[in-house]
Amino acid sequence: IAPSNMYNMDGKGLMMGVALCCKVIGKRDSRSAKLTEDGSHKWVTVIETISGDGQVLWPMIVNKGQAHNMSWYAKLKKKDVATFGVSEKGWSNERLRLRWLKKVFDKETQER
Repeated sequence: IAPSNMYNMDGKGLMMGVALCCKVIGKRDSRSAKLTEDGSHKWVTVIETISGDGQVLWPMIVNKGQAHNMSWYAKLKKKDVATFGVSEKGWSNERLRLRWLKKVFDKETQER
């Protein structure tokens, strides 16, 4: 199998806003410290894929919610390319992964 036909796909959950409101707790001369935060963060899942020869496919970004909120996309530029989804917990699920396979993976890898 050619490297151009081998793909690694992974989903990563990210906590949004964790660094906005936190405290560092530790002893003055200690090398270890703990971060505390207020717990008001949102989960976002990013599904990313790269081929063995370095081709990066469009990611899917999954926000937490019942429907898309246009404010989530306010800072996007025309050159920003991704597929977006929503789920109750902000995690990917079978329905979203299947949609990503059909809309992104099949489309971008069909000619390879």
